[in-house]
Amino acid sequence: MLVKVRDAAIRTLLSPAGWIVAIAIVFYSKWAKAQYDALTVGACDLGIFYQAVQGWAGSGWPMVPIKGYVQLGDHFSPAFALLAPLVWIHDEAITLVYAQIVLICLSGIPIYHIFRRRWGILVGSGMLLAYLASHAVFGTIAFPVHEVMFGALFLAWGLERMLAGKWTQATILFAALVTVKEDGGLMCALLGLYALFNRRWRHGAFLIGWGVVWFVVTLKFIIPNLNPGGFTYAKDYQASLHADGLFAGIPYMLTHPLEILGLMSDQPAKVETWQQLFIPVGFAALASPLALLIVPIMLSRMLSSRDTQWSSDLYYDMPLMPILFAAAADGFRRIGSLVDRARGLGPDPDPQLPPRRPAAEPEEKPDEKPDGEPVETPAKRAWWNPRTATILAAIAAPVFVWFAVQDARDHKIVQWYQGTAPEFNNVGIVGEAPEALSLIPGGVTVRATNNLLIPLLPTNEVTLIGSNVDSGDWAIIDNWNPSCPIGRKELPQIKTQLDQMGFRQIYVSPSKRLVVLQRTAPAVQPIRGTGTAS
Repeated sequence: MLVKVRDAAIRTLLSPAGWIVAIAIVFYSKWAKAQYDALTVGACDLGIFYQAVQGWAGSGWPMVPIKGYVQLGDHFSPAFALLAPLVWIHDEAITLVYAQIVLICLSGIPIYHIFRRRWGILVGSGMLLAYLASHAVFGTIAFPVHEVMFGALFLAWGLERMLAGKWTQATILFAALVTVKEDGGLMCALLGLYALFNRRWRHGAFLIGWGVVWFVVTLKFIIPNLNPGGFTYAKDYQASLHADGLFAGIPYMLTHPLEILGLMSDQPAKVETWQQLFIPVGFAALASPLALLIVPIMLSRMLSSRDTQWSSDLYYDMPLMPILFAAAADGFRRIGSLVDRARGLGPDPDPQLPPRRPAAEPEEKPDEKPDGEPVETPAKRAWWNPRTATILAAIAAPVFVWFAVQDARDHKIVQWYQGTAPEFNNVGIVGEAPEALSLIPGGVTVRATNNLLIPLLPTNEVTLIGSNVDSGDWAIIDNWNPSCPIGRKELPQIKTQLDQMGFRQIYVSPSKRLVVLQRTAPAVQPIRGTGTAS
């Protein structure tokens, strides 16, 4: 056992993949720490997920005071329970930020193996660089925490195992997708269909059954019963599909195909997202049926009324990247196999398919022809006559890296390293915040605006001002940038509500930007949440 561990450690140290991933982790972590220290992260979504992890680590139930209900009623993401040990080790939200960076970067390891296995270390390393420098990775890291960190990891490793022909291992990883988000069951079922396409009958049947059951259970039973308002995102498709939910809109999609096709690219943001997904991988992914796995995801995004889902700047593209890179690898093999047939090299074998049953034992071929001449054996393929897929992959690797680098040049993370990025939004209050925050006793429930919520999470139960479910006798407000879910124009109304509930100002920062309030006067209205969001 120790020998195996030692050998694995040596292979990791010698592999370029380990070094590339380590450098990427350091690169992204340094920027993320600066963003965190500048109080530019907030409740949406770092605070929400961190309270959920605190719940898993403490009571074993992910109650989120920011939302006012258990996190499983917002998105079904029990995978966050895996991060509970981080709270036991160090109770601070930055641990989740680092966890996301590590998991996203580790999802590049299977991408490396997919390409290295067939086309060598250089191609594998190039594709890993292209993956870790992709717009999706940059966008995900720039948004502190989201469940896509688990989805990308499970998908990437599952696809790697699948392309290696290890379908049982792949099935276990794909089955774990149901713990990432409520639509994980749908992806599971789609992967099951792909398994059937490859004649993996047992794996396909299991994934379809497992995925469909969990998809129905989470959407119809778990989420509605844990969320006081039912499924929060059910109304996202009323404008496009005239239905409560994507599945309820299937009849409309089937009867209005041209309209749906138009809606998939009717906004500049949608067109940009399509370009960002396919141009960096040279459209090679379209040569593989694996690319069809992104269709349901893109339908759910492009038909949604939430314009953030159309964007390529956030984390929404992250689960698609393992699919597209795996599809590109499979596409190279398929294109190369067709060309190699014409070149007389024969098809490139597909490890996804089950091994064919051996035919009847052939008769031994004689060493000589009937006329006495020796039988010629086919010559081995010369090293200078490589398979077409090898040529395609060798050309594509630097091209993919070039596209990724060109795309990343203008990203705020790269600009931050270059010293040309604008200051973080809340850097101006970094010096004032500690004094204001120190006035709030530990253990009390606090109402806080978005960016001031995160520092209080280790010591207090914190709720979000303007959420309509905020509570507590203490409040801290950023007058200049409250953000999520309110803006500066809503602050006068919020302050009036707090005043009528008996809150009085006990501290104002020198810049007058930060205000601390405590409920010390009699209330003239019911004590309740502020705002209207939830």
